Amino acid sequence: MTEMDMSTMSGIRVAVVIPAYNARNYLAQTLQSAIDQTHRALEIVIVDDGSTDDTASICRHFAASDPRIRIVSTENRGVAAARNTGIEASKSDYIAFLDADDLWHRTYIERMLSALHPLPNTWGAVYALHRHIDPEGYCTRSGSSLNARDTIFNRHLVFRFVGNGSGFMVRRAVIEKIGGYDSSYARQGIGGCEDFDFELRTAEHFKIETVPLGLVGYRIHSAAMSSDRSQMALSLLAVTEQCIARNPQLPTFVANCARASAHLYAFSKFAALKDWRRAATSLKHIYHHSPMLASDVLYKLILSKADRAARRTLSKAWPVREQKRKNFKKFEEIDPLVPLVGGWSRFRTKALFRRLSEIDRSGECSAATSSQEA
Repeated sequence: MTEMDMSTMSGIRVAVVIPAYNARNYLAQTLQSAIDQTHRALEIVIVDDGSTDDTASICRHFAASDPRIRIVSTENRGVAAARNTGIEASKSDYIAFLDADDLWHRTYIERMLSALHPLPNTWGAVYALHRHIDPEGYCTRSGSSLNARDTIFNRHLVFRFVGNGSGFMVRRAVIEKIGGYDSSYARQGIGGCEDFDFELRTAEHFKIETVPLGLVGYRIHSAAMSSDRSQMALSLLAVTEQCIARNPQLPTFVANCARASAHLYAFSKFAALKDWRRAATSLKHIYHHSPMLASDVLYKLILSKADRAARRTLSKAWPVREQKRKNFKKFEEIDPLVPLVGGWSRFRTKALFRRLSEIDRSGECSAATSSQEA
């Protein structure tokens, strides 16, 4: 990109929508990561979603020293409704979403805008990858390195590339086409995967670009919505089924893979909670849609149980001193060009990825196309 292109890009305003509910523990760090962006032309809209803690005062403190910040206060209606409120309050042609406990690398907006803006309007969004961070902001591990670009609907339905709500930026034209986030999941008590639903609806109508760098710090902590394992599992299953119902032309192979993938996630959550009834139901669905995957799940479960039993026995026989904390780095200290690792598992094979890529290219998948499965 030339110096003139960079200069032109610097004047393009991007809305940053931050929903916040009782977010005092992490909100200041999150806001600072937005304020410190190398791309300065921002309108930062914080939606205080009926908080009862110090969230409002933290917002006012930052707004007093940065005119780009605007605060919108509402009654508590959930993160999807809060994002929609922020979208409505913003005016920019590009909208980026940042959860109140996550972090952005300081070049996040610059890199995302540079990737999306030069593309035709048929490209509606761009996403980045993430690194997991703990409550103190230390990176504990990489997120998946899996990514794809262009028409990605089939692949995203199965592989869920984005993985959180803070790594997705859209043109306003996307909102005009598909609407905002679906707040009905929260009203049903199964909120948590509204981000995935929004991404899928975007992918049904637009091509999507990727910046395959770990530019998002996705914070894992006990108060996060994602910590409710059962709700997250039920939410993902509901989003997947709604998407399949919304796309009757979806190839049977893709629908089966999507259901198997969603139930694999659900099985892991239910098993961790020792909710064996729901875990067994998900395993039955996995077997129905992918018998080989079901066998793999059972095999790994048996190995895991045996490993835990052996570890307990050994720990009683030979007690060891508590290990020191690993030498993790803070998120902001990590070079964004350092590659992420991981992403391919036995289920997420390269062969499956290639087959879904071919279906994406053929146009069999999306509600935006009328082609039917052969």
